[in-house]
Order: sequence, then structure tokens, then C-alpha cells
Amino acid sequence: MKRRWWFGWMTGFAGRLFLWFWLALTLMLLVNILLSQHLRDEAPLRPATANEQQQLQRLELRLQRFADRPLARLLDSRVSRVLVLFNPTSLQPLNRQRIRHWRIPELVASNDGLQVLEHGPLRALGPFSITTADGAVKAVWLMPPQPMSAWQRFWQGPAWVRLLLSSLLVMVLSLALAAWLARPIRKLSRAARRLGDGELSARVHPGGGELGQLGRDFNAMAQKLEDLLAGQKRLLADVSHELRSPLTRLKLAAGLLSDAQHDNKYLQRIEKECDTLEHLIEQVLTLSRLEAALYQEAPQQGDLCEQVNSAVQDWRFQCPDKHITLAAPDEQCYSFRPQLLQRVLDNLLSNACRYGEHIEVALQPEAGGYRLSVCDDGPGVAPERLDKLFEPFYRGDPARGHQGQTGLGLAIADAAARAMGGTLSVALRAPHGLCFTLRLPERGAVPAVQPTADPGE
Repeated sequence: MKRRWWFGWMTGFAGRLFLWFWLALTLMLLVNILLSQHLRDEAPLRPATANEQQQLQRLELRLQRFADRPLARLLDSRVSRVLVLFNPTSLQPLNRQRIRHWRIPELVASNDGLQVLEHGPLRALGPFSITTADGAVKAVWLMPPQPMSAWQRFWQGPAWVRLLLSSLLVMVLSLALAAWLARPIRKLSRAARRLGDGELSARVHPGGGELGQLGRDFNAMAQKLEDLLAGQKRLLADVSHELRSPLTRLKLAAGLLSDAQHDNKYLQRIEKECDTLEHLIEQVLTLSRLEAALYQEAPQQGDLCEQVNSAVQDWRFQCPDKHITLAAPDEQCYSFRPQLLQRVLDNLLSNACRYGEHIEVALQPEAGGYRLSVCDDGPGVAPERLDKLFEPFYRGDPARGHQGQTGLGLAIADAAARAMGGTLSVALRAPHGLCFTLRLPERGAVPAVQPTADPGE
């Protein structure tokens, strides 16, 4: 049991975090240990070989021309670039060339004859004397470096390069650790965002460890939420369906009774309320079909502008006292679902005519599809209530009462828009009023609907 707990901790989030940081710090420590050993290298001196002495003799022959010239000529010559000159008495450097190794002054002060200092690509030979008109000076020759492999040149190169590469190594390992640990978190975040946007089928593929358990808990939560909402919608559809039969009998009884009592005002009230209840049941069933993707209609190729114009003409006839304008192209061939689009237009225009006097309808193509807007000059709603207008049974102004309305029109319009593969949004219009915008996808993007049983039948 103890072994299993230890193995689970090492493979979990905390264990992986510990292992990765331990690995990065261990590698960093190893690099710095090797670097410190390299920096502590004393670069031991060795006697010059016969070949190196011959090379020095050839150099001394070239330097004989400075025997009758002042020291300044030697310091300004090209050959001084490979020489480090020292005062023979004080052993202080004479030229401005930077001493490439801290042991070169030790080399020039040596009394053991010609010695060679090797350190990486550096090879210095000395000391030897150079005669000038101003007297003799001591010199160290920076000989051409011996051939080295790329790895040797890197390892014997400047210390800051190795420090930089070790820092980059730790950075790469840290980035890999961050990406590895953040990948399941990003997946879970995207799934949570999709679930919050209403996509109840959003799930993640859980792995191991604590994040895997979190993913499994998220999937269980999403499944319970989906089942709960599906059960509520099913219950609402079943109740609405069961209310049809007693409502039909009630309307029949009221009709028979009205034949016998023509002037009974209560019977007229009963018939009116029965019509309202029947409309409510029909709206609830329609919303249930749309939200459950049970509305069976195949996309059809047709004139989108003609469909919108026909809906506008119908509402001009129903509301002659309203001023409804339409701005749309002459013809737009498009694959859409006419009945679903008609439901969206009817509900949006009904809402606009109920609260506004001037209604503006506009249809225009845009990148990736079409945009249909319905704007009115009504009183509008408070900004904090905009995101609730598409909720079932919600009314923008609760103080007004239902006024014969069910509060399902905009919810049905939103469900119909989603069934077409589009999106419906609302925004405030200056100086007052609302503007609803329906965005339809490009051609062929209308989602197919799988046939299932209708709960309202």
C-alpha cells in the first residue's frame, strides 16, 4: 500500500513538478561544477619542443630588422600583434595588447628557458629577447593555435558562452515543463468555456494524476448537468403535450356552452384564455423541438432576399401603423431552411412591432455568410438584462406583466438560429431601442439534423 502511494505521488502533478525541477537544477549544478573545474585549471607550463624552437628561430630572424630601430617602430609593427612585450627590469607589459591568460606574466618571469603555456586554443612561447635601438625587451610569442575539434574549441572557449548555454538549457527544460503541465489545464479550460457557452456535450480526455482526476470529475459534472437539463426539457415537453387533450375538451365545452348562451361575457373570457393557453403550449413544444434538434427541415436552395422581403411584407400588412423599412440586395442565392428562418423573422418582427414605431430590417453579405439585423426604436432594456432576453419565459420589464405574451418568442428565435447553424445576438441602439443581429454561416454550413422521435407527437 505504501509503495502504491509513493508511485502515485511520483506520477502525479506534484511528483512530476518535483522531478522536472530536480532534473533542471541537477544539470545546472553539473554544468557549473565542470565549469568551475575548468576555470581552476592551472595550465601547467612545459618545455618547448624542437619544432616550436625552430619556429621561434624563424620569427627571430624576422625581428632582427628592428635591432637598429627604436622600440616604438616595433610596437607599431604588424608583427607586434602576436607578441606580448615586457620591460626586462620591471616585467611590466609595454604594448597595449590585452594579456590573454593570467599566467603569461609568470611565463615571462620564468628562468627555466623557453616554456610553452597551452590553454585551449592559446599557445604562448617565451620568454625570449628582442634587440632594438632603445635596448632589449622580453617577449612572449602567441603562436598559431593547434588544430582542435569543434567540441574542444567550445569547451576551451570563453566561460560566458558555457554559462549562457547552461542558462538556455534550463530555460528550455522549464518551458517544456510548463507546456507539459499546462496542456491538460488548457484542455480543461477550453472544455469549461464550451460548457459555459451551452455546449453540454463538452468533455475532456482525462489522463493520470491529480489533473486526470480533475478531468474525470469535470466529465461527471458535465454529464449530470446535461442529464438534468435534458430531463427538465423532456418534462416540459411531456407536460405541454399532456395539456393538449384537456385543453381541447375545455375549448369544446366552452364552444357548446356559448351556442346556448350567446351573451355570456365569462364564456368569451374563457375562450380567450383557452387561446392564450393553447398558444403557450404550442410555443413550449416548438422551443422543445428546436432545443432538442428535433425540427425536421432540409436545407433548400433559394433566394434569401425574397424570403426576408416576404416576411417584411406580411408584417407591414399585420401592423399598418408601424413604419417598417427594408435594406437588402436584389437577389441572393443561398442554401437555408425557410421555415426556421421564418420563425426567426416572425419573432423578431413581432417583438420590434410590439415596442417600437420605426423598424429597420437590413440584410447584407459579409465574410463567411450573411448578416440580418432587425432594429427598433422602442424603450429598450437595461444593459445588464441584455444577456437574459433569450431565456425562456423572461420579460425585459417585469413590471409590465405578461400582457398576453408568453416570453418564449426570443428564446424560439435563438433556438431556430442555432438550428440553422447561425448565431443571434442583441445590442442596445442609440438613442434608444434594440438591434437584433442574425449571422448565417456560409453556404453548405447548415448542420444536418438526425431524425428522432418528436416528444410532442
